[in-house]
Amino acid sequence: MTSRVPVITIDGLSASGKGTVATSVSLKLGWNLLDSGLLYRVVAFLVAEYELQYEDEKAIAELVERKVRIQYSTTGIQASSLKESRELRDSVMVVSDSLHRKTVQWNGEDVTSIVRGNDISRGAAVVAASRTIRAVLIPKQRDQRVEPGLVADGRDMGTVIFPDAQLKIFLQASLETRTRRRMAQLGAADTHASFRRVFQSLKDRDERDSLREVAPAIPATDAIRLDSSELSVDETVAIVMREARDRNIIEG
Repeated sequence: MTSRVPVITIDGLSASGKGTVATSVSLKLGWNLLDSGLLYRVVAFLVAEYELQYEDEKAIAELVERKVRIQYSTTGIQASSLKESRELRDSVMVVSDSLHRKTVQWNGEDVTSIVRGNDISRGAAVVAASRTIRAVLIPKQRDQRVEPGLVADGRDMGTVIFPDAQLKIFLQASLETRTRRRMAQLGAADTHASFRRVFQSLKDRDERDSLREVAPAIPATDAIRLDSSELSVDETVAIVMREARDRNIIEG
């Protein structure tokens, strides 16, 4: 797979900051942004809506093929303005506006908060381990590789989805740092009990993601391992931009 359209992949484990960094880089470059993790949440949402069993991978894959669409807007159109669009009927769409704010629409209704919820998160982890379901999502992700470029964040962007990406980053941070970040994200109480609970949850997720048979969350052989434990978001983004310039992916 080759393409003239440049791609920067930013992979990493949970709470490594890859989503925040990818969004910032894409906005600075004016490129499209692919949040691959959101797609697996969308699939888990559909499984719940249609009351399917996760073991029925073929039925889920067929559902995803028919129902899941990704739409970008680079002209300032707000996702909410698409609510009445006929294109949204009987389909689930990941809609991103010009600031890369993502909305998930199901039959024209905003279901973003549901898709981002903890119940869906657990289902998304099951979906992500399915080779059959992943196979259906691969072309939908690769279709986002359009001009002027794409920043893709996830766990297998550089190893499976875009193996020919011009720049691959594997974002790392200590488990302690990632625990603090996740606690802040969740608004969790800053207590020892909360810390241990989130710490163990991330540790367990790391093990599942890194050791799973299908598309494990590991760095590509040609990826740059970037530890952001002691870096701010701006500092991390600056390093990614510098690496992109050094490779002549961007000017300046």
